[in-house]
Amino acid sequence: MINKMSSKMTNKLIVGFTLAVGLMVSIPLSAHHGAASIYDTKTITLKGTVKTWLWSNPHCLLTFDVKGDDGKMVEWIAETQAPSTVYPQGFRKDSFKPGDQITVTLQPAKNERPNGRIASAVTADGTKLGGNGEGGGRGGRGGAGGEEAPY
Repeated sequence: MINKMSSKMTNKLIVGFTLAVGLMVSIPLSAHHGAASIYDTKTITLKGTVKTWLWSNPHCLLTFDVKGDDGKMVEWIAETQAPSTVYPQGFRKDSFKPGDQITVTLQPAKNERPNGRIASAVTADGTKLGGNGEGGGRGGRGGAGGEEAPY
């Protein structure tokens, strides 16, 4: 009888623990990917000079300077998805180098700060990256012709 009660109590603890862990994991995941509340649906195109390009999970970040209408330099920070997601769109670890002149089309932040989500970019040598209308690509693993992304 005691063994039966102990077994029932253990099962209840396991179920309770599993539910608690499941809830703790799911809340941050659901809160992370909601770009509609952050970025505008319209796009703008900016020409500027690359400062940094961070090829990293969970998002790649491009920092670049743009000359404002008042003649002052404005630092923009634009993001794409993870390397494995943007690789099929042409983005690479060495796509941007400090000092490169670039043209970036992005969805600006709704709060009007100099932040945005990259829709496409044209590098210094004229290479077009992205451009599928999904914020830097959501194409999944593997590049053109089935090549694997090197990361």
